[in-house]
Amino acid sequence: MLLSYEKLINSRQNEIVDTSSDNRDAVMSVQIFRNHLSSLNSFLAFNGKSSESTVGHELLSSFDAKLKAYLASLSVSQHSKNDRASHLRAWQRAAKSLLEPTVRDVIPRSNDSSVSPFHQLLRAAIASTGESAKSIAKRARTSTTTAYRWLKGAYPNRRALPALARLEACLGLERDSLRRLLPAIQDAANRGTCAGRTAIPYRERQYVNSHDRFRIPVDALSERFMKEWNDFFEHKTATRPRLKRAKRLWRLLPKDKIARDLPAYACRHNLGCTTAELNMDRFRSYFGYLSLPASDGGFGVSNEEAQTLAWFAVADAVDGYLEFMRNRSKGITHGGHSSFAALGAALTNNKTGYLFQRPELAAHLPSSSKIVDWEGACAGTYELCQDWKRVATEVSRNPQDPIRGLLNLSEPLLPVLRAISKLDEKAAKAPPGSKAEARYKRDALLLSMLVANPLRARNFVIMSWRPDQTGNLYRREDGQWRIRFEAKDFKSEPKSLQTQYDAPLPRALGHRIEEYLDEFRPRLVGKNANASWMFPNDKAGKWKTMNRQLARITRAFIPESHSFGPHAVRHLVATDYLRKHPNDYPTVSQLLHDKLETVLREYAHLRQDDSFGKYEEHLSAIQVH
Repeated sequence: MLLSYEKLINSRQNEIVDTSSDNRDAVMSVQIFRNHLSSLNSFLAFNGKSSESTVGHELLSSFDAKLKAYLASLSVSQHSKNDRASHLRAWQRAAKSLLEPTVRDVIPRSNDSSVSPFHQLLRAAIASTGESAKSIAKRARTSTTTAYRWLKGAYPNRRALPALARLEACLGLERDSLRRLLPAIQDAANRGTCAGRTAIPYRERQYVNSHDRFRIPVDALSERFMKEWNDFFEHKTATRPRLKRAKRLWRLLPKDKIARDLPAYACRHNLGCTTAELNMDRFRSYFGYLSLPASDGGFGVSNEEAQTLAWFAVADAVDGYLEFMRNRSKGITHGGHSSFAALGAALTNNKTGYLFQRPELAAHLPSSSKIVDWEGACAGTYELCQDWKRVATEVSRNPQDPIRGLLNLSEPLLPVLRAISKLDEKAAKAPPGSKAEARYKRDALLLSMLVANPLRARNFVIMSWRPDQTGNLYRREDGQWRIRFEAKDFKSEPKSLQTQYDAPLPRALGHRIEEYLDEFRPRLVGKNANASWMFPNDKAGKWKTMNRQLARITRAFIPESHSFGPHAVRHLVATDYLRKHPNDYPTVSQLLHDKLETVLREYAHLRQDDSFGKYEEHLSAIQVH
């Protein structure tokens, strides 16, 4: 439930003011209410809010800390401080009574280091007057909306500097005392240039290839192939398969542990398998190539004939597809070739290969491709795939390309931190209480947490929060916010660290998290109040494409780079840390929740930089006589 201060004020007015008569008691009740309202207006201004705002953590979860900070900022007698404290506690009780049972009893933070000096002074100055921000704005001949935005966290632009000067005078502040606290207009050289914004070859190829679709659509898959698929799916997921199988099986997970909605063919009994979807995509691409006319670079069989796993026993077809892929990637033999070759080799292995153990599938091939020696055909494909795996050493998509402009900076994370501030400014300029404001705050927190705990996108998609502290995000009794995940919540790959995760978030994020949970997240979940997603999408559900959302954010707010997603943030964090702490790979392994050998392999180039740096010192020490 969301509660506006206007509604709270009206409720409190009806509670205090006696309108039944014109006697002395009625007059006194009006004065009492005015005193209480003056204290509330002062408190709201101190916290960057107004009567149009939503009741948030400042009057709920963080009230004690906020009250203490507010009283310390006042230059009034102790008696007056006690009165204001009494008034504000009454406002808190009134708010809780209106919000019950949704209000949460949580431990407050002791301070808020996220408020800039400009906003601290502005809020304290308005709070000291005891007037509402609206009345002060009118006296200063300043737009009320503009004043509210400044209180919320926005900065005045150059056109608003005269209004800021009038506000300084109205508040009795020394001239330019607020203006001097505005962030300096930084030179473009200090912000870094967009030198990294050259074209990215991989993205250009993807754009061209996306207009040349050859993969067979899901709704065009034949009944016969779907029978083959279901048998294969069962083989890869069953606890006791009928045929021999390699030790590593496909992992089935509850759907709330999967970062996207899976198609029906990748699900069983309300469980989903992302590996199944990935392999189905490979099959559909292979069948699409087989059904392309030879004049278009395909294998030239009919759509119906192309749809069978038996084609993996036809070495010429597999080789033709891998060459087809190489042509589409402009001659690069990359990881995609290696992955497909690994699939072909696994299917045709003479000990555990599924296809090797299903010779009856040969009957599904057209007569023109009839196989007499099934075992020999599987062996031929197996050897071919091993050859392709050996040569597939090139890189088609370099993860550094989109963020090269950031990696060239001495502080590669600084533009990301600036983007968080820009999102806060956008939120401050959005209509109070709007979903737009909540979305900007959600994105700012998401980016902040990605930098602090650089987990994969999947973990942020499935991250849960619950008032009883049983979600992935929780708070300990000492007030520290933490993130926890089970081992199965991480990527099922040999290079990933398959252990439980329970890591702290920086205490500086405490205020931002509490503000988001108290005020902004309820707007995003709307009527879906029982939703547990920490970062709901714009429709109050689970993200299907959080990578795209991060790409939109970075494209709009980080001009020094191309758009990028969570994986690039992980790379920025690791690179920045290792540059400043050479060879501290164990720490990066913990930050990324990856195996140490994976980190050593992925960031070997930084070890090379460190070696040459040491050699440079060695050369400098040589004295020339």
